Amino acid sequence: MSIAPPSLLTHIALPVRDLDATLAFYEKYTTLAKIHQRHDPTTGLSSVWLANERDVTTEGAARFVIVLICGKLPTKITGDIKEEYGFLRSISHLGISLNTRDEVDQIAAMAKEEGCLLLGPMYRNEVVGYICVITDPDGNNVEFSVEQVLG
Repeated sequence: MSIAPPSLLTHIALPVRDLDATLAFYEKYTTLAKIHQRHDPTTGLSSVWLANERDVTTEGAARFVIVLICGKLPTKITGDIKEEYGFLRSISHLGISLNTRDEVDQIAAMAKEEGCLLLGPMYRNEVVGYICVITDPDGNNVEFSVEQVLG
């Protein structure tokens, strides 16, 4: 039995080397919308928040956000943590749902042409569905799928 208060998963933060290149990648391969952008003069970090347009409320809040953070990590925040990029590797990935196998094939073809196709397109099984996996400019894995049963 859990005694934790109710909670809601709200975001994942990805460090990026080049904010413009990463934004261009997500604009090309997804329909994620930029819902917030800022530069923090205290830390020197710039960030952009991406969300599904259909998940953004009239007040501008989103149910789940990908936060892209760019800039030299300040040691006063991170201590001695080593600055690293591309932590969604191996089987770690962002998952994006599409509507048809043709859409998965289209993403895979674009990614293959640009040299960022990692896997597929392929049908894995009745749980995983039809997928392809591509890498963003920082080496993070992004899976595009159809026919996955979530929940």
